[in-house]
Amino acid sequence: MSGACRSPGPKSLQALAWLARVGAAPIDALELIIGCSRRKTYDHVHRLVDAGLVRRIPTTRGDGSLIVVTRAGAIAAGEPSSRAPRTLELSTWAHSRGCAWVAAWLAVRGREWHSEREISDGDFWRWTLTYTDARGAIARVTHRPDLGVDMPDGPIAIEVELQRKSLRRLRAITALYAQLCEPDGPLAGVIYITDRPDVAAPVTRAADEQGLQRIRFETLADVVEQARAASSTTPRTTGAPA
Repeated sequence: MSGACRSPGPKSLQALAWLARVGAAPIDALELIIGCSRRKTYDHVHRLVDAGLVRRIPTTRGDGSLIVVTRAGAIAAGEPSSRAPRTLELSTWAHSRGCAWVAAWLAVRGREWHSEREISDGDFWRWTLTYTDARGAIARVTHRPDLGVDMPDGPIAIEVELQRKSLRRLRAITALYAQLCEPDGPLAGVIYITDRPDVAAPVTRAADEQGLQRIRFETLADVVEQARAASSTTPRTTGAPA
């Protein structure tokens, strides 16, 4: 790899700005954001690591590492230090990777998007979900989408759904979105990103039962493919949403 340590330059800081929004990402998604070769992307990551602005977390063999922004990195990018993940457990690796790919998919296509961390900081994307759990008790919990995107017709919520949820909970979530997506509601629709048919099927069933029509499905594999196809032709949107 790299020889002498060099300070982060403009491309490195471009990568840092995007990472400070998403928290953690695989190297191949980051490569699309800064528009460099894999070798040069690794060089930018090394610079950021040497400066203490990001760290690497080895994940499952074959999946590579996750590049994670540090508290110092978030501050250097002009973001609150709370944007830096404190820990990333094994159970969250796939979801973090999926959210990063969706963020890259939106960014390389020039969309104005909202990361999971930005959504958590505001009130617009926060709703109360009420449903009956498996024990028959009434559960009331806060629900937020994983990401959001601003489109001409209005904001769209994005759910990165990589694990099966109970049909009870899915019915409550899709009923909530059906209400939010009414003609006078705050949302123009919802996109579900899934990686397995058995995850998508119960969401489809719940949406049909609750009358949610403004719903769209994408597979994570298609999101990755579309992001790679668009990365060389569309300007990057790495800064904060307008």
